[in-house]
Amino acid sequence: MVEYGRLGERQRRLQVPWLELFSALLLFVAFLWGLFELVNYSNTKDSLQTDLTIAGIPVGGMAENEAQTRLESIYMGQPVQLYYEGSTIMLDPQVVGFRINSDAMLAEARAQNSREKNFWAGFWNYLWRRPVAAVSVPLDAEYSESDLRLYLEDLAARYDAAPGGAGLDMATLTFRSGIAGRQLDLDGAMELIVPALFDPLPENRRVLLPTEEVSAGQQDESALQQAILDLMQQRGFDYNGELTKAAVYVLNLDTGEEVTLQADMAYSGVSTIKIPIMINLFRSKLTMDIDSAYLLTQSILCSNNSSSNLLMQITGVGNDVNSMLGDGLRQVSCTAQELGAEHTYISAPLDVGDQGPRGEWPVCRPETPAPASIADDPWSQTTPADMGLLLTHIYDCANYGSGLLTVYPYDFTQTECTQMIEVMSGNRIDRLMELGIPLGTRIAHKNGWGPQTSGDAGIVYSPGATYIFVMYTWEADTDNNGVPTLASWELIEEASRLVYNYFNPAAPMFERRDPILPTTAIDCVTVDPTHPEYVDLNNINANRIDENGNPVSGACYGGHGHCRPFDNWGAGQTAEQ
Repeated sequence: MVEYGRLGERQRRLQVPWLELFSALLLFVAFLWGLFELVNYSNTKDSLQTDLTIAGIPVGGMAENEAQTRLESIYMGQPVQLYYEGSTIMLDPQVVGFRINSDAMLAEARAQNSREKNFWAGFWNYLWRRPVAAVSVPLDAEYSESDLRLYLEDLAARYDAAPGGAGLDMATLTFRSGIAGRQLDLDGAMELIVPALFDPLPENRRVLLPTEEVSAGQQDESALQQAILDLMQQRGFDYNGELTKAAVYVLNLDTGEEVTLQADMAYSGVSTIKIPIMINLFRSKLTMDIDSAYLLTQSILCSNNSSSNLLMQITGVGNDVNSMLGDGLRQVSCTAQELGAEHTYISAPLDVGDQGPRGEWPVCRPETPAPASIADDPWSQTTPADMGLLLTHIYDCANYGSGLLTVYPYDFTQTECTQMIEVMSGNRIDRLMELGIPLGTRIAHKNGWGPQTSGDAGIVYSPGATYIFVMYTWEADTDNNGVPTLASWELIEEASRLVYNYFNPAAPMFERRDPILPTTAIDCVTVDPTHPEYVDLNNINANRIDENGNPVSGACYGGHGHCRPFDNWGAGQTAEQ
């Protein structure tokens, strides 16, 4: 019989150690799990950390070569879209030397990765799924500024719209305006393209290229000079021939732009020489007396030679009429040359038709002769440039207190210079430069003509510019009739219109005005010769011309000694004054 106590001991010895086994199992499982996680963690060692951004691109968990491929595909393989005036151009970043430094960026990412610093600390964080601090590596890239500029210059050469050039219509003598163009703003384009190259987002890699308007081609002084030459050729007038010559001087008083054609060639002064006679009169007169003012209107408005000679005589100093006249001639010549009109002089009184010998006096003569001279009057000479200079002196004095006042500060006033312009503004002949300018446009000028020479010199106050126009023509008197041909006059008229159209291209004259008298000029108008006090140098039309441009009652139509009833400027419709 088995003893009860021993049976209990045997049962205790045969009991299974479940707790120990379970604990061991847990430890084994934990070991396996830890080993599995270690293997997994080790397998990710060559991958980038999960919370990593390089150059704005999430690349966490990728292998480095995968991250590099993605970065290059976005930055190098994705073009920048350029839009130029409706055209789309794809810019390959590599064309402008753009490249990313992926090796340097990946190295920076590794340097910031905590796993690289402590493997087991990283494994411990991995086991506990502790978040790793996010790493962001900025873009490391570069481009070639010179390559980008060359690319844009080539693009501009292909896509820019050049402006259309201005030109001359010889049929109407009008200047057409050019068409504005457009061009790429290179600097502005570069400022927009560079940020797009460095941006990964497709919507930010689109650039509307900036452009700027290119002004339409404008006529310049060389174009005007060529137009004048073309006009002469069109009309069959050789400006530098054996039988004909012409010279032109144009000055834009607003800008100083100057156009010349043989402007230093000396011509007979004809009646344009009365401009320096007028200048010297005002220089000599402290205050203008009534008789001198009346003689001045006869000289400028009627081109009366006797009155002009008297003006030189009364300004001269001497014991008798001849010596006074001689000194007056000297004064006019010397004053002109002191003002810079170095080829201008008058050495004998103007012809009054008495056919007697014309005495010549010693006067200031040009120190150097003009480059060329065809002056058919040995006693009176000038050049287009000289006349232009004298008119400029008067204009600058009247408007700016310079000009004549600069050379002779004590001999002129601005009021006197304004009066000179006012007197010339009353000159109306309905020929020469007047017919190339619209009615109502102010023009202050003095004309003249002789057996071979025709000339006109004046200031034009046009809407587009205030300018000086001076032109002389010369023709050999082959028919011995002692008068120039209408071809010379019409050439000056058309040249005047051409110059006017140059300064007023938006409102040109398509045709020159028809003259009232086809073969000559109209007669002058002065105040009643019995009332010389009616002359108003501040309003030259007062007591002379009405608002329609016709003589007022009592005015002298025809000039001193030739007053007659107004006949509509010689057109045959006589009207009572």
